[in-house]
Amino acid sequence: MKKFLGIIAIMMAFSFAFAKDNTSDEEGASMDTSVQVIVPEDMHTTNKTAQVRIEYIAALDEVRIYYSCLEVSFKEGEARETIHACLNDFQLEHNYYGYKYMKQDRLSYKKNARGLKQATYACQVKFQR
Repeated sequence: MKKFLGIIAIMMAFSFAFAKDNTSDEEGASMDTSVQVIVPEDMHTTNKTAQVRIEYIAALDEVRIYYSCLEVSFKEGEARETIHACLNDFQLEHNYYGYKYMKQDRLSYKKNARGLKQATYACQVKFQR
């Protein structure tokens, strides 16, 4: 039994030693996983307190998009529609043909710098070329 476990341990050690790093491409250069923060010009919303922020990782084709506004004027349906419209604009600008949701949408509440309660609706998607 000890020999069997020893052989398994040695095989695992060799597999870890020869495993390829996932953050490099075929030439061996590491991928650029930097995050670009984009604020869309047209936010597709009538809420004056609303802000939309897009975090884009080009190497992974992933986008995190945040819709935030004061809690008193927050409507979840409006947040979804705004995010959907901004994602469609982003898709056209960056030549993608579709996207899929990676995680369930999140809604969080916190106080901003002025002490007012603010709602933030977040969404994470992966684009496809």
